[in-house]
Order: sequence, then C-alpha cells, then structure tokens
Amino acid sequence: MKKNISNREDPVLGTSGSPVNLNVYFVKSGETLESISWDLHLENPNYLREYHNARCSPLDIVPENGTLRLLQKLHIPVSDKILRINRQIREKGESLCYLLPNGKIPLNINLINGDYFVRQTESDDAIQKYEYAYKLHFSYFKTIQDRHYIHFSMSSFQKDGEEPEEKINHLAADLVKIMYPVTLILDSSGNFVAAESYKEVKEMIREIEALKAYHAGAYAASHIDQMKQNISDSQNMYRGLKKILALQFVFNKFYQAEYRSEDTTLPYRDEFSWLAPASPIQLEMIHKTLLQTDPQFVELLQTGKSVDYRTAQELFYTDFEYDESIRPHSDSVKAKHQAKYILDSKDFSIQKIKAEFDLQMPDYKKKMTFELEKQP
Repeated sequence: MKKNISNREDPVLGTSGSPVNLNVYFVKSGETLESISWDLHLENPNYLREYHNARCSPLDIVPENGTLRLLQKLHIPVSDKILRINRQIREKGESLCYLLPNGKIPLNINLINGDYFVRQTESDDAIQKYEYAYKLHFSYFKTIQDRHYIHFSMSSFQKDGEEPEEKINHLAADLVKIMYPVTLILDSSGNFVAAESYKEVKEMIREIEALKAYHAGAYAASHIDQMKQNISDSQNMYRGLKKILALQFVFNKFYQAEYRSEDTTLPYRDEFSWLAPASPIQLEMIHKTLLQTDPQFVELLQTGKSVDYRTAQELFYTDFEYDESIRPHSDSVKAKHQAKYILDSKDFSIQKIKAEFDLQMPDYKKKMTFELEKQP
C-alpha cells in the first residue's frame, strides 16, 4: 500500500446521517487507476472505480475508461476491505492478479511438452495467396547451468490444404526422419540461443547423401546438398531454426516483458520473421492483459509497430548486420503486429496464439496471419 495512504477508514456522516468510512488519496502525476490498484494489491481496477464512485461527489466520478485527473481525490478501501473485495473478484472470475509478484509472466519450461498445430496465411491487397499448416512437437528433457534443452520436430506439412506433390513429399518426409528431432537450447529467460543435432553430424550427412540414390533429379540433389550444408555447422542450423516464426512466438522476449501496472508492460524490442526468408523485422512491443472472461485462462494482447530503419527491399539483404544506431526514416518499412496469447491461468503455459501482421508497401498492402494451438 502507498506510504501516504492510511490503513484506517475515518468515519464521516453520510446523507442519511449514519457513519460512512472513507479513506482518501490524491492522484499523482503519471498515475492511473491500474497503477494505483497494483500498489493497493487490488486485483481488478474496475472495482476500485466502483468503490470510489459509490462514495465520491458528482465532480469526482471516474468514467468507465478509468481516466484520472492530477490531484483528483480518490476514495480507496483499506487492507481488510481489499481482501474482501478480492475474494469477490475471484469468485466472479474477474481477477487480474495473475501477473505475479515479480511483474513478469513466469517461464515454466517443462510445460512446453506436447504437440501444437500451426496455420499461417499470406494475402496481398486483401486477396489470400497462400495458406500453410504444419505440426510442432516439443519435449523438454534437461536443464544444465541455466540452459534448458528441448527436443523439437516439425511434421504434417500442408500448403493450401493439400500435401506437397508426391515426389517432394517423399523427399521431405525422408529428410524429416533424418534431421529431427533437433535440440533447442534456451537461456534462463526463455530466449532461443543455440541448437545442436540429436544425432552425430557425420552420420546424418551420410544418411542424407544416401537419399540421392532414391530421389533423382536436379531439384532433389540441390535440396539434399542444402540440407547437408545446414546441418554440418551448428550455427547454420541455429540461424535457420531461428527464422521459424512459430519458434519466435514461443521462445522470445515475451517472458522478459515487465509489467508497470496490473495490465500493461513497459515497451520492449523484439524481432519477428514475418517475411522469411527476409531478415526479421525489428518491432517495439507492449503487452496488455485482457478482461478475464474464463477463470481457466489468461488472455494477453501483444501489439507492436516497426522501429526498423530498413526498407522492405533491404530486409532481403540478409548478409548485412543490423545497425541499431541508424534511425527509421520516411522510406523505412511500415508494419504493425498484433498477437493474442491465451495462457493456462494455473501454470501460464501457452495454449493458443492468434496473430496478424500488416505491411504497408509502396504499391500494395501485405497481410499475414499466424495461429498456434496446443493439442489435447
């Protein structure tokens, strides 16, 4: 509770002449209904607004959007009353207290285990061009010196609702059997920092080279040689995996975002490969918690806008290092990102992500969507 807020309610006479207990606080610069609720440990700011409005003068009514004035007199409940209000909030499934004592969403890496279905679409000028679908599998197996190790694989690839043509599908299936699972290595904050082969690299290269005996043609040979190159160097493999959009959504700075109030984070930067194989786009992100409509789930809205100085064309110059000292300019890529995360309210494991990305090009608009859902 704030230092200058009393822990007792002072009785005054109400309109009926009976005692009414009031505790008054004056709003400071930069404070919001949410931040004051956070300091009071009151689990839903709407209840603070209702508490205040039931006791204030007409001139001090807080509107539905929660806007406060500097030095506005705010009636607040004392500790015992807050406990009773919080019980009521939880009984109605309207608690926003799931944002933890540390102000961050907790990383429970062992809960990543399971299968996930992913669907992505791409549209130009509101006309859908492609739809991709595939499955992911994660299996956590150890932690050593603050590094988490997870077996990862992909399967069941489809484009526009159909499997690839037979020859390509057979080659892809054979490569998947050899290459997966791979081991993803995460740091203690949930960042994907390295990758390594599950099998011996020399053995995998021999098995991949042997596929040329079963898959003839220039395309197959070129694809096989590319796969050999990718797995021969762990850094090559890591860079390739790091461009997978699904991995960026699951293992990124999402868990490092700091909540400045019960419902909003401080801005932070992250990158997403919406335009793969182009370089990831640099975005400034903010999270906002949504009203809890189902006590089993926590819903968070992640919004972002491009802070990338490169043009859309320059994003495809993947050999250049990003220079953080260069500021965006009039020709820089203009893009918006929005993602809704649905988490289990008990353990904060990701259950579903639904995202979209809008890119403004000189001659047209590009829109992309991404959906990930954990399978039962």
